[in-house]
Amino acid sequence: MARPQRSESDIAAFRATAAAVALEMVDEEGVASLTLRGLAKRLGCSYAKPYSYYRDKSHLVDAVRGQAFDRLAEFFRDYPDDHGTPHFGTAYLRFAFENPEAFRVMFELRQDYVSEATRAAQQRAWEACSAPIRRLVELGQLEGDPELIAHVTWAALQGLASLALANQLYLGKSVEEIAGGMQSILRGFLPGVASRPLPWTQ
Repeated sequence: MARPQRSESDIAAFRATAAAVALEMVDEEGVASLTLRGLAKRLGCSYAKPYSYYRDKSHLVDAVRGQAFDRLAEFFRDYPDDHGTPHFGTAYLRFAFENPEAFRVMFELRQDYVSEATRAAQQRAWEACSAPIRRLVELGQLEGDPELIAHVTWAALQGLASLALANQLYLGKSVEEIAGGMQSILRGFLPGVASRPLPWTQ
C-alpha cells in the first residue's frame, strides 16, 4: 500500500517541531549531540523519519541555527533597557554565556547550507541587536553610520564571547575588564562617535 502523501503544512509542522526539539537537545547535551539519529531518538520516532524531512545533517544544522537566531532576537526584544535602549554589549554577552551551545551552532559550525528561512532569522536577529545603535544615532547621542558602528561593536563582542566560551582568556584580563576597555579602543576606529558611552556593559 502506498504511503499517504504529506502536505506542505504537515512537512512544515514536523520540521518546526523537530528544529525546536533539536535546539533543546543541543542546549542539554551539547553541539556534538546534533545528529539526525540523535534527533530521532529524542523525538521517539524511527531513525529513518528525520532523513525524509532533512536531506542531510547540514540541513538539520541550518534549521537549528535559524531557531537559535530567533532566540537571540527575542532575547534582545525582552532585555531590560535604559531609556528605551538596551545595553548592546551586556545583552549580547549575556546571551552567549546563557546559551553557549546554541551560540556555537550559530557561529562556530560550518555553514554548508543556508536556507532562506535561516537568512531571514539572521536578519531579524541583526535588526534586534543593532536597534540600540540605530536608536542612539537617531537621538543624536551617537554620531556616524549606525550600520558601521553596530558591525564594529558586534565584531568585538563576538570575538570576546568566543574567546571566553573557549576558555582562552588566559593572559590575566577578565571579560568585564576587556569589555570595559573596548569602549576607548572602538572610539579610535569610530572617530565620529559622540562622547556619550556606547551601549556597552553597565
